[in-house]
Amino acid sequence: MRSLFTHRSFVLLLATITSGVVGCSRSSSTGAGRQPPIVAGLSNPALDARGRGMVLLGELGCVHCHVQSSRELEPIDGRRGPNLADVSNRLRPDYLARFLADPSAVDPGTTMPSPLRDRSDSERAATAAALADYLRSFAASEPNARISPAPEPIDAAAIERGKTLFHQVGCVACHAPRDAQDREIALPGSLPLSNLGAKYRPAALRAFLLDPESVRPDSRMPNLRLTPTEAHELTGYLLASAAAPPAQTRAQSSAQSNEQSSAIDPQRVALGRSSFAELGCAACHELADPARSAPRHPKSLGELAGSRGGCSSDDAGPWPAYSLSSEQRDDIAVALESLETPFSDAQRIDQQIASRNCTACHIRGGSGDIRAQLRGYFTTNDLSLGEHGRVPPALTLVGAKLQLDWLIDAIAHGQAVRPYLNTRMPGFGIAFAKSLGERLARVDTLPPLALPEDLAVEDERHEATRELGCDLVGDKAMSCISCHTFAGVRAGPIAAVDLVDSTAQRLRREWFHHFLLKPSAIAPGTLMPEFYVNGISTRPNFGDGTAVAQIDAMWEYLAEGRNTRRPSGLRHLPIELEVAGEAVILRRSAQGSGKRAIAVGYPFGINLTFDAENLSLNQIWWGRFLDASGVWYGQGAGETRPLGEHLVKLPNETPFATLPGADAPWPTTSRRESGAEWRGYDLDAQQRPTFRYVVDGIAIEDTPLPVPPESPGAGAAANEMVTLRRTLVFTAVSSAPDATLSFLAARDARVEELRPGELAIGESLRLGLPEGSYRIRRNESASELVVAIELAAGRAELVVEYRWQKDGK
Repeated sequence: MRSLFTHRSFVLLLATITSGVVGCSRSSSTGAGRQPPIVAGLSNPALDARGRGMVLLGELGCVHCHVQSSRELEPIDGRRGPNLADVSNRLRPDYLARFLADPSAVDPGTTMPSPLRDRSDSERAATAAALADYLRSFAASEPNARISPAPEPIDAAAIERGKTLFHQVGCVACHAPRDAQDREIALPGSLPLSNLGAKYRPAALRAFLLDPESVRPDSRMPNLRLTPTEAHELTGYLLASAAAPPAQTRAQSSAQSNEQSSAIDPQRVALGRSSFAELGCAACHELADPARSAPRHPKSLGELAGSRGGCSSDDAGPWPAYSLSSEQRDDIAVALESLETPFSDAQRIDQQIASRNCTACHIRGGSGDIRAQLRGYFTTNDLSLGEHGRVPPALTLVGAKLQLDWLIDAIAHGQAVRPYLNTRMPGFGIAFAKSLGERLARVDTLPPLALPEDLAVEDERHEATRELGCDLVGDKAMSCISCHTFAGVRAGPIAAVDLVDSTAQRLRREWFHHFLLKPSAIAPGTLMPEFYVNGISTRPNFGDGTAVAQIDAMWEYLAEGRNTRRPSGLRHLPIELEVAGEAVILRRSAQGSGKRAIAVGYPFGINLTFDAENLSLNQIWWGRFLDASGVWYGQGAGETRPLGEHLVKLPNETPFATLPGADAPWPTTSRRESGAEWRGYDLDAQQRPTFRYVVDGIAIEDTPLPVPPESPGAGAAANEMVTLRRTLVFTAVSSAPDATLSFLAARDARVEELRPGELAIGESLRLGLPEGSYRIRRNESASELVVAIELAAGRAELVVEYRWQKDGK
């Protein structure tokens, strides 16, 4: 018996205290009948026994205890365990102790081995409780403010939206879908999501879904780029659909209600600390505790060749134990016996793809495909694209297709180049992306082509080449725009990948040529028509008629990006949003206001955009409201366009700041860098917004409202257009109650005081401000109108009026 249990009476006392934590008998811990560890990508037919064994050596964490010798040619990609620094903030204490005592019993299919299989029930219970208290002690000293233990109300509507998300964005590719009763559908190789309700607090699961890599640094759980709202909805669904059976509900509820009152036992913490070191937990898990003992150093991987005992067996002993299947044992044995035989890049790619289960969504060569039971969950928002609008693209030749930087970024962070796919490409982290991306670039090659020389921009032939490309893309030649969007604009009935955004920034020039010459050879089953049959152009009257020259002309033209001129036929009718008796709001990217623009159209013909990123009311115009066709036809990728004729621009950076002195330059830090917070907006009965945000500890309520004309039509008939009156209310929330905040009201070449309280900005904008509240700061490029807002007893109010003067006087 090991030294930890020499004081057996103390251990038995702890077992008595923690009785009920586990109920596993020694005979049930042998591994017989247990679910083997699930590594979903092992079903990839591209892997042979040796390849599967190498994946298992990495995914089961073998390489973290058993070092690789210098004779082994390349390190194995090993999965590390979760970061344990705030594990008790994430997991419920009762679950943590039960899981540590017998991982595979609590979470069938887990890749976590059982570190305590050789011990009796009472010993396992005592050690697991001690380890749990030790891990809890870290969060007790450094609580994670993101994760609240408070119960949350049930939001039935959010749960239903979460159910749609789970079955739509790609979760079902790795985790089993659920039927109408929210029970997991049994699919071999799917990763189960059992016990989530017993495992996670809602806030903890939500934080994990938003940033999986902070908890699981090796990104086996990828980042699906969820918004906070989506994470809330998905959390609600996962916890609701994983509720404990009725027989367990009362006990579980009681345990959860006592979580915060459960004291951490210092004796158990000490025992857990020594157990953590003795068991070698630090080999797989990160935990800042410099005083702990060093982990054990077992045999190297090479020394394990020919052995069938220890970790991989069902024998009880002083080692972490896995409930491996016979097939998994055989595959590991084959891998161990051939560690010194080099793998090709292609074989390493197959192993990396298997470790992240890429072939659950993608095909590469003859491997991978969406399982028949899951195909119905891969959906599209554009039915005109058929199967290509539902199914993620193939990975065949992807290294030859995509530029390396773009490929690495797509693997690391995900991408949305195909907005019609409801399934999302997730992100797997930069380290994995760089390794896989560079291998793909080396392995995937195409036959060499004799391509035209690259033309410098100043070369007189460059413009002629671009003009030819523009003609070919338009409706008079190849009519590419009839099936593809162009810089966010949709001209035809099909909206395939954007031509402009997908060319120079994404594709390789050589692949572009190969694909257009013979689309079906590069992408079997593609909808792309063939314009160069047997290498001969079907549009011989354009340019010199040769295929290579025409294809390169299209490449040069599209490579100019969004600044290139539009091709012939790219026209669509505007979609004008009209304003009647109440305000109209559209939250979409807007010209002059960025991607987080909130456009508001008021009755009486006055409109504005508020930039929620910079907390600035940055555009005002009079007359018609918006053309929304840019975001409608562009599937959200374009921009809305103000339609009024009288548009003025205001500063687009955060217009509030605390200045160290009256002449101090305006800060150049971003809103996020400065710590300013956007807190949304409220609507009144006429749908008019009050924007809410916090700057330098001061909460701001920002309410712009039109001032109705005195009589119908008076505003339109008078020299002065309708006035926009903006009321700003300031309340100190964490700053001094008598603080002074500065407001950058305008910046223009012309900022002139016409009379006290009235200022001219540019040619036609007039601003009304309280007398004596402002000063004009002049510099070489422009003048700034800065208003001093002095809070008294923690509160202040400012009214600003904006008027358009038709004749500029």
